[in-house]
Amino acid sequence: MRSISYMRTAMILIATLAATAVSAAEITLDNVVAQMNVRRAAAGLPPLAADERLCHAAEDRMRDMEDQGYWAHISPDGRSPFEWLRPRGYIFAYAGENLAAGFETAEVLVDGWMESEGHRDNIMSPIYKDCGIAIIEGATTGRATGRSIVVLFGRPMNPDPPLKAAR
Repeated sequence: MRSISYMRTAMILIATLAATAVSAAEITLDNVVAQMNVRRAAAGLPPLAADERLCHAAEDRMRDMEDQGYWAHISPDGRSPFEWLRPRGYIFAYAGENLAAGFETAEVLVDGWMESEGHRDNIMSPIYKDCGIAIIEGATTGRATGRSIVVLFGRPMNPDPPLKAAR
C-alpha cells in the first residue's frame, strides 16, 4: 500500500516537472526576455526590460509584414523597422531588431540568435535597456510551421533622470 502511495506521488511530481519544462520552453514574451537575460547575466550585463511601447511597436511591425507579405528588416517600400517606435511614444537614442521564423521553443530561438553575429550583438549590447516582442504562429509570407518573432531593442533618448548636484 505504501509503495502505491510513493509511486502516485512520484508520478504526480514527474508530471508536474514535465509540464513546467514544457511551458518554460514555449515562445512567450516572458520566456524570450528571460532567455536573452540569462545570456546577458552570464556576460555581466544588466537585464533587458520588456517595455509596453516597444511591444506595441513590434506588434505593429509584425502586422505590417503580414499585411504586405514580407519578412525583412526593411519593408518593400523602404521603411526601417524603427519607424514603428515613435508613434508608440518610444523616442529612442538607439534601436535594433531581431527577426526569427520557424522556431518552437524560446531556448532554441535564442540559441539560434546567439549563433548569428548581428543578432547576438543586439542581445548582448550594453546600449540597449528595453525590448518589445511580437509573436505569431506561422509566417508573414504564407503557411509555415513554428512561430515568427520580432524583437525591437531600444534605449530611450533620455533613459535616466539627471543627477542632482551634491551640496
